[in-house]
Amino acid sequence: MKQLPAPLFNKILFTGLIGAGCMLFGLVYFITVRDRVLLILSIALFANCIYKAFAIYRIAVKRIYEVVEGTCVGVSTNLIGKFKNIRILDDAGAETTLRLSKSCKLKIGKRYLFYFDNRNQFHTGSSFFDKSLAAGYFLGYEQAPSEKETPTDT
Repeated sequence: MKQLPAPLFNKILFTGLIGAGCMLFGLVYFITVRDRVLLILSIALFANCIYKAFAIYRIAVKRIYEVVEGTCVGVSTNLIGKFKNIRILDDAGAETTLRLSKSCKLKIGKRYLFYFDNRNQFHTGSSFFDKSLAAGYFLGYEQAPSEKETPTDT
């Protein structure tokens, strides 16, 4: 089996675990209270999570993802909304702005790898809409391994 990138592996694992946890909760609740509606909903949620985990697995194995690598040079957060803008500078000196979830904890000056699903993307012509639509294709990120590990003097 091919080596999966850590963010994609974690997303597959946690998506499956969340579905299994919901299914387990629904089953235990059904046994104690006999609530069929919650059991059916938990089965549907479990099936959806398994489908999503399999879809991400397929993307990872077939390498149908795009990797954006660069150094974080700026983070701007809006007070209202679920997203923040992250400015990335690549090795060629080109700056790219990514619109990602506010839960992404990035540090300015650090180098990161961002993974995006590159299937079925289209461009609207508006950079705002393109960045917003790309947020739906975001799979994960990780700090890039540095080529030169320098020991810190203390």
